[in-house]
Amino acid sequence: MVKAWFLAGIVSGLVLSGPVFAHAKLQSTVPAADAQLQVAPKSLTLSFNEKVRLAVLTLSVDGRDVPVSVDRNAPAAAQVSVALPALAAGKYVVQWSVLSVDDGHVSKGTFAFVVGPAVAAATSR
Repeated sequence: MVKAWFLAGIVSGLVLSGPVFAHAKLQSTVPAADAQLQVAPKSLTLSFNEKVRLAVLTLSVDGRDVPVSVDRNAPAAAQVSVALPALAAGKYVVQWSVLSVDDGHVSKGTFAFVVGPAVAAATSR
């Protein structure tokens, strides 16, 4: 009988602590991954399933980094926005890394979007 109660307590603890072990997951971006835009975006927004702190965000075009200012002292949030400089036509690659506030784990990823006349060139390759 004691074993059954002990086992039930352990299982309950694991079930209730399950969300703590989940990693932050990117839910959406603006601009969206693989978006083909006629007008350059003025900002970049990443939305997650939980509060995060942005650790790294790089933007590059043709292998060259585009300077982007990241506020590492910003409060943790499920949505992170970064102002972008004026972007010329081209295919842009975004690399990001965040720290989950809930469990301290790092999540990272990459996505791309295309701006301007490069839309036709990027889709014809």
